[in-house]
Amino acid sequence: MAPSHVSLIFCLLAAFFGTVLAHSPVKRDDNLPARVPYVFPAPGTNAVADAIRARRTNGTLLDLDGVLLQDDGLASGWNALATDIRDNNSLPAPMRELFILRTGVLNNAAYVWLQHESVGRAAGLTLDQLREIRLTPAFLSPLTPGTTLTPELSAALIFADFMTNAVKVPQPVFNNLHQFLTDEQIVDAVATVGTYNLVSRFVVALDVDSKMDVPVPIPTQ
Repeated sequence: MAPSHVSLIFCLLAAFFGTVLAHSPVKRDDNLPARVPYVFPAPGTNAVADAIRARRTNGTLLDLDGVLLQDDGLASGWNALATDIRDNNSLPAPMRELFILRTGVLNNAAYVWLQHESVGRAAGLTLDQLREIRLTPAFLSPLTPGTTLTPELSAALIFADFMTNAVKVPQPVFNNLHQFLTDEQIVDAVATVGTYNLVSRFVVALDVDSKMDVPVPIPTQ
């Protein structure tokens, strides 16, 4: 076979496999069982599932979605709330992801951390900041020497601790965060922590992706 033909074949194969890989689903779960069966309707057969696919990477449903789709009404409302919290949030992206990750840590929800660590990195959280979010004991962040968190993120961390573990947020803790945020943003802050308390407790109670007893990972690199 002529060298030019060989080169052409390699180019065609590279293009083909590049296209296949580009459209392959992104692995977000280990596809392990939950306490109830997953429901994954085929594309075009369930409007709620299709709406969830529209905001998922490559249109791939997560195991969380498969549990929610046991109840279309719940899944639809959940998707609307998640869209606002994740995609239409007025908070700076690093603070939004800190709230989500910290809530996952406090509720021992490894599933939430595994889904959002990469999102947090993409939002600008550094390795040292992720480790601080993961490893700082609840309520003790003000005592962390040499913190890597900005004053805004430090205020967000202690706010998440009180809202998650104590429920009642002391006025000084509220004011400490509010000084960095508009009224709209402080409402979104409360909504984000509240929503991910719901998410983390939901995935733990239903053992989504068999992660209930898995420790929340500690970032290493």
